[in-house]
Amino acid sequence: MWEGEGLMTMDVLTAGAGIFSFLIFLSVHFITFRWVRPENLLRSLLVCVVTVMGFPVLLMGFFYILKAADATLQAWICAAILASVLQGLLCFVYVLCVFGPYETSVRMRLVREIALAPPGGISMEELARCYNTEIMVNLRLQRLLGSGDIIEKDGLYRIGREGNFFFIFDAIAAVLKKWIAQ
Repeated sequence: MWEGEGLMTMDVLTAGAGIFSFLIFLSVHFITFRWVRPENLLRSLLVCVVTVMGFPVLLMGFFYILKAADATLQAWICAAILASVLQGLLCFVYVLCVFGPYETSVRMRLVREIALAPPGGISMEELARCYNTEIMVNLRLQRLLGSGDIIEKDGLYRIGREGNFFFIFDAIAAVLKKWIAQ
């Protein structure tokens, strides 16, 4: 084996384990997505991500047992962590850029309604019937209530958890605003 070949094999195994684990996540998500009620959608997605996060570590452990590459135990541990980070980042990008807009985008919902219309098209009145403000707010409230991000008591809504997933985006936006404003 020439010098560096073992490291290149480790790189390929690490990237492969992360990407393969992400594909497993997508498969599990697509299968379970069909049976999940809208109010449990976010919780289901989070459970799916967390459940599959250990898979890259298991894969790298399997590769280590098979001696798929000549590397130290420390290199294998670092590679397993990196594969998990890669899989986590791929899941994050999927949720942020694909799943999130599909489920919550007003424009995407409008396009879906038009696509489901009869071949002749759909009138403005029909769109307004299935795409009104009350329906949109109720759908979003049901999802947020189901995930526990907000709670309802006596007809009033409030934040359910301080460590809410959505606050991550607020924090990122605040940092970006501060950074751009300088």
